[in-house]
Amino acid sequence: MNLTIDEETWRASRIEAAKHNTSLSALVRGYLKAMVQGKAPIVLETDDTSAEEEDRKQREELVRLMKSIPFELGYKPTREKTYER
Repeated sequence: MNLTIDEETWRASRIEAAKHNTSLSALVRGYLKAMVQGKAPIVLETDDTSAEEEDRKQREELVRLMKSIPFELGYKPTREKTYER
């Protein structure tokens, strides 16, 4: 799947992904799963607001959504386990 996204949204989304110790792909996957289950809103671009305002609203919605989805990815070993010899 290819997405077209502006640089600022991409950076902000990567920061949010990093805060959750996950990838941007995992965040998008989580959102899409929640959307098809009716647990997340469908957000469409519209022409009745400025592009910057729409981008801001979409980023805020994505951040809100990502904070509301409880998920954990993979096993996180302790530092001692990682460097065990």
